[in-house]
Amino acid sequence: MAGLMKLGCLVFVFVIAAGPITAKAALSCGEVNSNLKPCTGYLTNGGITSPGPQCCNGVRKLNGMVLTTLDRRQACRCIKNAARNVGPGLNADRAAGIPRRCGIKIPYSTQIRFNTKCNTYIC
Repeated sequence: MAGLMKLGCLVFVFVIAAGPITAKAALSCGEVNSNLKPCTGYLTNGGITSPGPQCCNGVRKLNGMVLTTLDRRQACRCIKNAARNVGPGLNADRAAGIPRRCGIKIPYSTQIRFNTKCNTYIC
């Protein structure tokens, strides 16, 4: 589970699209985690050499779920919290490249890191 969250931490920003602000984020950390879980094997320096269709589908689905600023900020917080529990096995370069490898076009260039201020940088 920890590897999943660190994955999300680096991938999340790449899958966010701009959207209107709403009163309450409807996105849960469980939804974020479940969508990024299929990417864990690819991101943890294992023998898997590509993200795979389940990983790409999860990233696409998460991209479609973060429609509002509050949703994006909530997903950022979920990813950061999970990433704190992950050890050094995460391959950050692979995480950053998932959108490109999956053919997902995103208009967002900032990566979420441990020091990213979700309420400031995620719009």
